[in-house]
Amino acid sequence: MESVRTQNKVKLLFEKLSQPNYVMNSYYADSFINKISNTSDPEISNLIGISFLRDLVTDALQNTNTYHNTVNVFLGRILAIVAKKEQHFNKILEKREEKLLECFNNIDSDTLNPSLKVAYLEVAIALATHNSGISWILKTELWKKILSLYEKTNTIFVVRLVYKFASEFLWKMEDLDYENSLNAVISYITKPILDLDFSNRVYIHTAEKEDEYCKKFEPVLQILFNTLQAKNERAHQKNRIMSILLKDICLHTHLYALADRIRKEHVVLLIMKLLFSVYLLKVFQTKPYFPGVTYVIEDFIELTALYFNAIHYLIKRRNVVLVVDFCNICNTIWRAYTNYFNIELTNDEKNGKLQNQMLFIYVVPLLVYINKSNKRSSSTKNEWINEFITTFVHSSCEHTARAAYALRDLIMEQDTLHVILQSVKRLTSYRDHLNDTQANLLFKALFFVVSEYDPTDYSEFGNMEVEDLEVCEQKVLVMTYIMDTILTLVKHYNIKWFASLEVICLNSVVHNILTKRPNLTCKFVVAALGVMTVTVKKFLPPNLSLLMDSQPGSAMHEIGRLIFVKMHDMHWEIRDSSLELLHVCTEISYIKFTPIQKQITENKLIPVAATIAFNDHEPYVQVSALKCVGAACRVTPMWEQLKEEHPNLLEQLVAMLCNNQEGIVRKEACNVLSEVYQNTKLSSSFKRTLYEHMASSAMSDFHWEVQMSALKFWKIVIQSFLTDQGWLDGTFPPMTFARESRKIITLNDVEIRKRLLRVLDDLASIGCLTVLLKLLHEDTEVEVLEAALSIAEELQAILHQYKVPEIVVLADGEPKSMAELVFHVKEDEHFENGEDISEGSTTQSDNVIEGIIKADDMNLLASIYQERMSLGNSKEVNDVSPKVKLVKAASPYLFVHYMDFNDCKNVIKQKKEWKEGIRSVSSLLDDVLGMYESNEEANSLDCY
Repeated sequence: MESVRTQNKVKLLFEKLSQPNYVMNSYYADSFINKISNTSDPEISNLIGISFLRDLVTDALQNTNTYHNTVNVFLGRILAIVAKKEQHFNKILEKREEKLLECFNNIDSDTLNPSLKVAYLEVAIALATHNSGISWILKTELWKKILSLYEKTNTIFVVRLVYKFASEFLWKMEDLDYENSLNAVISYITKPILDLDFSNRVYIHTAEKEDEYCKKFEPVLQILFNTLQAKNERAHQKNRIMSILLKDICLHTHLYALADRIRKEHVVLLIMKLLFSVYLLKVFQTKPYFPGVTYVIEDFIELTALYFNAIHYLIKRRNVVLVVDFCNICNTIWRAYTNYFNIELTNDEKNGKLQNQMLFIYVVPLLVYINKSNKRSSSTKNEWINEFITTFVHSSCEHTARAAYALRDLIMEQDTLHVILQSVKRLTSYRDHLNDTQANLLFKALFFVVSEYDPTDYSEFGNMEVEDLEVCEQKVLVMTYIMDTILTLVKHYNIKWFASLEVICLNSVVHNILTKRPNLTCKFVVAALGVMTVTVKKFLPPNLSLLMDSQPGSAMHEIGRLIFVKMHDMHWEIRDSSLELLHVCTEISYIKFTPIQKQITENKLIPVAATIAFNDHEPYVQVSALKCVGAACRVTPMWEQLKEEHPNLLEQLVAMLCNNQEGIVRKEACNVLSEVYQNTKLSSSFKRTLYEHMASSAMSDFHWEVQMSALKFWKIVIQSFLTDQGWLDGTFPPMTFARESRKIITLNDVEIRKRLLRVLDDLASIGCLTVLLKLLHEDTEVEVLEAALSIAEELQAILHQYKVPEIVVLADGEPKSMAELVFHVKEDEHFENGEDISEGSTTQSDNVIEGIIKADDMNLLASIYQERMSLGNSKEVNDVSPKVKLVKAASPYLFVHYMDFNDCKNVIKQKKEWKEGIRSVSSLLDDVLGMYESNEEANSLDCY
């Protein structure tokens, strides 16, 4: 039935499209295309699979000359989806072949709208997926029209689709064994290169002439490269495409000649990466890959020779960046194939590690910079660097070493800092294509570069001169890129201390830079703090705690002071990063690295974090600060210090949970209160207050993640109540200690039921059962419903396990139904203390303004900031009333009865179906057709 309604709406849509001057909304057009492109959806699959949509498109194609351009684009994109099914295309071809030919014959017209070209190209790509489409394209020679588009000026979207069509077209003909056609198409594509007269060395002798020819053959190179890289799953087998390129056309010979005559660097790089792809795939022509096939280094001897010859050729062109880019591309291509097929070379000698040779050339600029800079460093460090470079050279082969020394000489003749800047910029793309071994090697090189930035490294030469500290902007930028790359490596790769011993020193080096280098950029400081955070978390073994107190002056001994300074930085990103570092330090100080507690308490970092949490203007910083407070509640010295500095801490957290405007802050405040409840001893009065506010947040907060956090709190409460009654490891033990009688008692079935009834009564009295039932009964987010149901079912399973529902009875005055319960849940619409807070804030603002007027010294900003940061301590926290008040709470009987006689899972299932329904094709068609515009009862502001 729903399918019929959807078809009727689609029919109405096509009727609208046929109206004169109808303009298709681009947002709805894209949304509809995206919907029907998802063939995994049964509704979409059914809509496209039947002839209904095909017939509508076929009829609509008859009058395309009268449609608005937006409608023609929309129809073209739908046609591309429908024509992917071969039988649909054949039916359309029977009725509208002339119309299709008319459309494609105009595709190379300069006056044709680019969006319409894109739509027609999508149709062509769809036709290239099946036999009938390929046959028709070949018969009509439309492929020539399409491929001619790269010869003209077109948008990037058109050009990309031309490249995609070419690769799909060629590989499909390969699959269908259309050898003659495949040969003809490849010859047509490569004609601009084959027609060049390479025997005449002055053939391309001017820049204008070079530009003219580059416009002809650069798209050809792109098409060939994209074709070879498009089908990894096919390229590893013998194929006719590679055979034609290597034997019939001798593409590699033409590419060598072309590279010798072209001066444009980006074209030379394109030629070189195409050559690398050709020689790599040539290996699979002679030795196809199958599971179990092994390769030796001799199989890749031609590829290796090409690689080193290309490097020397690019060095002769005196362009270091071009060499680096070539190595980056080669590594990416090699890793793509070796990862896809899990290719491993059989010998493990240094000559066999081709990818490591690529990495070696890539880091040569770094090694040159290190070697050039270490003359000012200590003799010990010079020995380390020389040993590292020697080891690196010895791990490579002779050809790699020769290429590296040639590249070194070229770099030394140029601006080293500029070269390394361009090199490290490219690390951002290279760092995602490494294995762990390469990551460790690259990390070592980067470590020695960044250690050169360490001001304490000049100890043998006395203090640094002033001009050394005033580093140029370019050098700071270099170090920023390097620090960001180091952060990625230590985060995402397995950097091992026994493989890269330098990682143990990393924390100290970064600490020295942050504390002794002036004028560091915000981005550098954020990356550096991130590196320290990861190193503290991953590279501090427990036995280092023995060295903590005996080695004052070390980076770990002064980390507290560094965090304190950065927590007061003017940039919120730096404050946030320093708080993340504090959070990690606080967590590991609990068990793993207890001496760091002294650093945190001596610098009063947790009280400062609490002040930031209550006063900072940036929500993300507040969240990070709250995480530190939550982690500190497990460490007694930190928690006691925090309570002394913030006597109203708990009340402030409750006020933040109720009044803060940011959902992420309220959520984290809820998490902190849960941690405090779980790890500290609270007074009975505050527990009652906390229960009230957590019930209110769970039932009425507008941010569903806050509700989820509140439900986690209630799960902790239930577990705590069960534990108090003897629950242990998911069951009741045979015996337990009774607090009331101070005796060991036997837990038989009667005693267990008695204790579970007590748990139910306690949960009912604090509003826990009310929270669960109200969330399950009323309309709320699916995620919240599922979380509430999970908690309720877990409690229900325990009750049924010991047959508690059989003895639960309804007491006088208790709500008998959900309607009665909901009636007694009152929601306040006005918060009186909101006015008090506003008034207090106004008074504080007046005091700050008065201080500005009277200030007459250079400490103005410091005094204002100090006053602002002290607001959280000085003000009295008013009592905060919960938004929702429980006049009557849900009884154990109502909870048990509701859970037994209501299918909550079915409710959640229906809500999920409804949620998917508002994103369905039918709902989207309602929007497109303007169904709600004619409905006077519909609210125009109702957006689901």
